[in-house]
Amino acid sequence: MFALFYDQDKTLGYKGIIQKENSNEVSLSSIPKNEKLIGYLSCNQDGYSKYCKEYKEYWNWIEKRNENRYDTNQKHGKNYDSKNMMHTIRLLQTAEQILSTGKLNIRVSNREELLDIKAGNKEYDDLLDMADNLIVLIENHYETSTLPEKPNEEKAIQNLIKIREELYQ
Repeated sequence: MFALFYDQDKTLGYKGIIQKENSNEVSLSSIPKNEKLIGYLSCNQDGYSKYCKEYKEYWNWIEKRNENRYDTNQKHGKNYDSKNMMHTIRLLQTAEQILSTGKLNIRVSNREELLDIKAGNKEYDDLLDMADNLIVLIENHYETSTLPEKPNEEKAIQNLIKIREELYQ
């Protein structure tokens, strides 16, 4: 709760309620004794600061966003980031594949399905169901997986050295 005072003649140097446009706190001023109170201001400072931060982050995002990606998401009108969702499904499918087969195939067999997701041709709830089902499969495969807990560091280093030798010779 803040007491409000008004300097009609602008001689007392009051700072106002908000000092700067991008301020996220209430501005306070020294008040002379016997100054006439005009009212009270109730302010949720934490809520206001959080709002200001989120507002600033939003406009930062607007300024820096990928316009082509944004336009794609606006065109399909599904209210989700379709490229992000496509990558989410792809990564979950990859995790499931690694745990179930012990192998990683770089080339996906369901490219068209993934491009369909990226184009926004799937409903959000259907994609969430797909992700949930993949997570269940991943958890089940994890329980029975024969993959080692940690990779063989020495073998990985030797493979890296071999690749670099072939690349730079």
